[in-house]
Amino acid sequence: MSTAAPRQLKLFYCYAREDRIYRDELDRHLSGLKRSQQIASWSDCEISPGTEWESAIDRELNTAHILLLISAHFMESEYCYGKEMKRALERHEAGEARVVPILLRSVDWEDAPFSKLQILPADAKPISRWPDRDDAFTDIARALRLVVRELQITLNTKVDEWMKKGITLTNLEKYDEALAAFDEVIKLDPNNARAYNSKGYTLIKLKRYEESLVSLGRVTRLDPNNAIVYNNKGWALKELKRYEEALVALEQAIRLDPNDAYAYNNRGIVLNGLKRHEEAIAAYDEAIRLDPSYEKAYNNKRDVLQVLGRDAEAQRAFEKARQLGYPE
Repeated sequence: MSTAAPRQLKLFYCYAREDRIYRDELDRHLSGLKRSQQIASWSDCEISPGTEWESAIDRELNTAHILLLISAHFMESEYCYGKEMKRALERHEAGEARVVPILLRSVDWEDAPFSKLQILPADAKPISRWPDRDDAFTDIARALRLVVRELQITLNTKVDEWMKKGITLTNLEKYDEALAAFDEVIKLDPNNARAYNSKGYTLIKLKRYEESLVSLGRVTRLDPNNAIVYNNKGWALKELKRYEEALVALEQAIRLDPNDAYAYNNRGIVLNGLKRHEEAIAAYDEAIRLDPSYEKAYNNKRDVLQVLGRDAEAQRAFEKARQLGYPE
């Protein structure tokens, strides 16, 4: 079983506008789950003015678990019943999301597509018919807490499996397959910084540098103190010969992890690209100090020394690189 920390789940409210008062009350009763960061809820009220509302709804509907708030108004709405519910149930059947119907008010739902699912609250008794509606909402909140725990366990397990598969495929240099595995992780957990970083690294190995920067940029927002991602970002920018930007990224990597020999080696390559040769040598020397067996740093230092006409030093650096296993 996965031992990862519980991941926050996103819940999408699928409801008719006439039932907004029920949605608001339910959201208040889910405050415990929200405060513990086990869930985040979303509804069309989150759409900012000027935003294309249908695309915003589709984006959230395609990435969240769904609460269907059932009433006569919901059943009547072509958009709720005909589009949102249809897409929600497609994702439920595909195992991509969990759909939980919640009966707000009395309505004939027996032949509805969601009728095969477990309906809340208890005994499928509409909230409007409970003597104390707080009891109904509490019953729903407790049931959803159990659903969330179950989904977190399942999600953690699937995420760990895909992540391990992606890393294994990367180590085997099967980069296209690794990329597909990391995309599966992101589909399951859209805020997984490690998956975005691994995806960015894989895209670098595939020489898809611009795409790599997009993925790595997501990591810097999710985990701004991750030294590895700035190192990878510097690498991608270096390959694009955007040396000034690469240097900024690598200096941030070094600030976050001053003992990273790889970052100093990349810094040396970038400084060499900027024709700042003495600084490049100093960067390689620091990489070698941190990792005396770093044969690539010795070889890169050799290249700069040759440019400067310091042939004897260059030869000594190359001999050391060969001793450490650098190919001739």
